[in-house]
Formats: sequence, structure tokens, C-alpha cells
Amino acid sequence: MKLSKFRISNYRNVIDSGWIETTSVTAFVGQNEAGKSNLFEALHRLHPYDDADYDPDEDWPVDDWKGRKNAKGNVVSRALFAFEEDEATELFEFATVPPEGGAEGEEGEGVVVAAVPKGAQLFARHRYGYASAFYVADSSGEILEHEKLNLSTEKVREWALENVPKFVLIQDYEFSGAQVELDQLKARWDKVGRDNRHKLSSADQTILIVLDLAEIDIDDVVEKGSTSDGRTLRQFDTRAASAYLSKQFRKLWQQKKVSFDIAVDGTTLNIFTVDDAIGFPVRLNRRSTGFRWYVSFAWKFTHASEGDFQNCILLLEEPGIHLHYSGQRDLLGVFENLSETNGILYTTHLSSMVDQANPERVRIIETDEEHHLKVTHGVVSSQSAPMAVIESALGLTSDLSGMLGNRKVLIVEGGTDALILSKLSGLLAKEGREGLSDQVYMWPAETSTKAPMYAAFAIGQRWDAGVLLDTDEAGNQAHEKIKKMDLKEYSDETGHEFRVLMIGQASGVKKTDVAIEDLFPDDWFLDCVNRAYGVALTLADLPEDGTTLIAKRVEAALKSKHSRELKKKDVLTEMLRDFDSWKKVSDLPKGTAANAERLFKKINGAFGV
Repeated sequence: MKLSKFRISNYRNVIDSGWIETTSVTAFVGQNEAGKSNLFEALHRLHPYDDADYDPDEDWPVDDWKGRKNAKGNVVSRALFAFEEDEATELFEFATVPPEGGAEGEEGEGVVVAAVPKGAQLFARHRYGYASAFYVADSSGEILEHEKLNLSTEKVREWALENVPKFVLIQDYEFSGAQVELDQLKARWDKVGRDNRHKLSSADQTILIVLDLAEIDIDDVVEKGSTSDGRTLRQFDTRAASAYLSKQFRKLWQQKKVSFDIAVDGTTLNIFTVDDAIGFPVRLNRRSTGFRWYVSFAWKFTHASEGDFQNCILLLEEPGIHLHYSGQRDLLGVFENLSETNGILYTTHLSSMVDQANPERVRIIETDEEHHLKVTHGVVSSQSAPMAVIESALGLTSDLSGMLGNRKVLIVEGGTDALILSKLSGLLAKEGREGLSDQVYMWPAETSTKAPMYAAFAIGQRWDAGVLLDTDEAGNQAHEKIKKMDLKEYSDETGHEFRVLMIGQASGVKKTDVAIEDLFPDDWFLDCVNRAYGVALTLADLPEDGTTLIAKRVEAALKSKHSRELKKKDVLTEMLRDFDSWKKVSDLPKGTAANAERLFKKINGAFGV
């Protein structure tokens, strides 16, 4: 079961967020104090793993403070969950009302299970003063009458409480890793009450999580420390705990192999870490802040999901803020892997934590004139703080953003594409043939996978823009993502379409798959590769099956015959040597000028220049 959308209202500065659609990984980008934490806290309490609830004395909007006396019954949170395979059928079979006189839940003759409505969803709602309620809804999100479906509302709720993913809110990652006196921790916990673990410090809560994961009872471990036999048994407990925590951590930490050693001496608990490559234990509090953040995140997530990392939705506030750049990119990879079994929602103000390959995952958090939260789907905001994050992710400065907004902008897949097209355009234009219009400015994305983010930004800014994509699998995937954006609203407002040009069709190159290198004849590109790697591949060595992309075919031959990996930058060096020698159109390899000219005519025509 997956969260498809949610809505928060009457909670602090969130008067009504409107429906917020979620994806497998959803990034909420916004400035401090915009209300990102409020949004997550309210959603978390809809179906929390830790029994948190709403308190109108704390949570009712302050600018309607007198209204809190009538808070009871007001809706705070709503959500729609999409059923996965067989889940809807299981719910209907479980919640169907048995015939009169039959045992509840008994299957057999006379029990009629209604057909699951097409597009059925599960609707969840929480009101101030009441427990969360669950209903079957139609494809549009409207609640269906359970009586007409012969369903018991109580049984629907019972099934939902067991099967709906629980929300796990992780806000405070602080964890010093310093030694802990377990008898003192036990006393602090007893003082606040065993049902009030949340009132302890984050460090204390993390140690209790470690003990929970290791199935070690704090009363038991303190008591065992008083006898020699007890201390021996405790060593077995801590070794088992160390092995388990090490295994769970490795599922989430990819940078290096690390093991943990939990040691208890008397009532003193220490946690040691061992990098397997070094083999020497170091106390956890001596490790970097970023590493300790990751440990805290990993163990809290392991605890919340009961060790299997499934059937929960992570709500992470500012994850990765203590990690260096490569660690942040690794964390995005962890999110991608976890999204197969978990929903991931996170807030960020870091450009490195915005996945450029998936602009559909971005939600901008802003505030209106009255400081109430509002949410924008997409990568454009009227406010400078969230836009600074997006522009930084795209390599834009404010002056460059302004310049692009006043030009006709063609997004290309990378700097190499821009370089090649500029060279070819210059040679053609010098001899009076059609090159790329001076009115069209090329804006390089880093890769085809990131081109949709650039397109989303241009569309949101209402620029006079388009994108040039390779005619291959990656280019087609990027095209599909762009088509799902709100292009009709864009064209209605701007009076022109956002152009998506596929290089194969636009250039007229007679191949199934076409990239920028395919504007040139195959033998010329192959010659550049041979010079770059000191080999002597021939066209006959290139595979004919699969793709028609010259770079892919050469890559396969280079690997099979010479065990070498093709790196475009190596080949580009040789290409640039030839570029420098081309002074006129006739110097170009055969057919290149015609391919390029057809491409430039298509681009110019699309922009009307």
C-alpha cells in the first residue's frame, strides 16, 4: 500500500495545504519557518508508529486562537493510499459483513463479497479529539458508503490499522555516541515514566533504541552487572546486538564497511566502531558528525520498521545536512533503493539533495502574506529562498537566470552537445548556410536524465524554451517525463508551445537511435576512438544487433576486444583536434554538414526564427 496524496488543515500555520501528491520519493524545498516541520508533524500523527496525537492547545492555528475551544471534530489530516496487488480484495474479504446469524468473519455459503470498485483507494482521516478513521474511496477520492458495499466500517478500520504504512518522523538526529551510565539512564526513564520515552533527550532515546534492537532489557542489563555469571551472559547479549546492528547499518551505509561493538562494563555502555579496512576500534563519539548522523538515522529507521525496512513511510527533516557532498549523493541513492518498499518524504534547503533527474518529485513550500503555508507542485516559486535552492542545483546565478529568461532557450543534454553544435553552426553560417539562430541560446543540462529538471524550470518560469534530446531510450524517457508536465497551461499563458525536439527526427539521420555523435559518419567517430586508445577497430568489429548509436557500438567492441571502457572525454579530446582543423564546410566529414543544417532548420523553425 502506498501513499498517493495527503492534505493538512487547521494545524499551526497550515490552514489548508490542499491535496499534495506524493511520489516514491518526494522532496519538500523551502525556507526556514515556512512550515515544512508543521506539515510533516501533522501527517505523522495521522497514523504514527509511536502513538503521537494532536493537541489543540498546542497545534491549533495561532491566528484563530479563540477558535481552539471548538477544535474538536475539525479535520487535521487526510490521506489517500493506493492498494497494491490483492490488497483491496483482502480488505473486502476481511471486512464483508457476514449474513445474519453467521459468525462474524466466517466464510462459507451465504457470504457475499462485493466486487472491488475500479480504482478503489483507502481514505484516512484524523479529526481533533477523535481517533483516525479509515474508509474505502473511489478513484476520485470520494468516500463510498460501506453499507452499500456490505462492509463493516469497524472491520475496515481494523484491517487498515494493521496494513496501512505507519509514518515515521525523524527530526532530531543528534547523537554524541559518548559513553552512557545505564543505571542513570534507567533512573531518568523511571522519573519521566516508562510510557513517556519521548520526554527523554534524543541521545537517551537512541540508546534505548539500541537496547530495543538488541532485545536487551535495561533493567535486566543493569541487574546482570551485579554478578559474574550475569556479566558473562551480558557479553553474549551485547555481541549478538553488535552483530545485528552492524548488519542493519550496512544495508543503509554504502561508503565503507563498518562494524559496531557494544561494550558494557559494570553499568557503563560504550559503542565502538571498526572500519574493516583498518580493523581498530574507535569510540563512536570520536567519529564525524556526519557519520554519527547516519548511525542515528539508520538505527531509528531500523527500530521503526522492526528491522525489515518495510511498511512504513519515512518523514525526514533536513537529512544529510551533516554529510559532505558525496555522502549526500549516496543518501539520495539510499532513498532510491528504499523507495521500492517505503515511501520517502524529506525536507531540504540543500541543492545537492535535489535529484535533478526527477523534477516531478519536488514540492516548493512557501508562505502567503499572512505567513500561512502553501505548496507548489514543481520547481518554480515566487519567493527567492526556495528558488535559490533550485537555481543552485541547475548551476544558475541570478544574473544568468535573468538573461535566459529574455532569450529563446534550447536545453541540450550536455556541454559536449553545445560545443559540437556551436562549431557546426559557426562553419555553416560563415558560408551563408543555415546555422543555429543567434536568437537561440543553448543551455546545457548535465545529462539526458537531468534534462527534465531543466525543462521543468523553464516551463515554470514561462520562458520561450525547448529541449533537444537524443533519440534513444534515455532521451525517450526524458521526453515522457516532460510530456507529463503542465504543458497546456504553459502554452495557454505564453502563446507558444514548449518544444521537444528529438535529434534523430530533426536531423534526418537514418538510424533507429541517434545521439549527437551520429551527426558525423561512423568511420570518423571510430577513427577518433582509435587515436584516443591506440587501437585499430574497424567498422566490421562493431556489433550490428541492439542499438544503432555509434558510441554504444564502439563501446561494446572496445570492451570485448580490448577490455577497455569507453570514456567520452577521451574521445572528445581527439574530436577537438579535428575541430580545430576545420576552417570551412568542405573540411567536415562527409554528410555532416547536411545533417547539421537539417537540424538547425528544424530548431530555428520551432522557435519561429
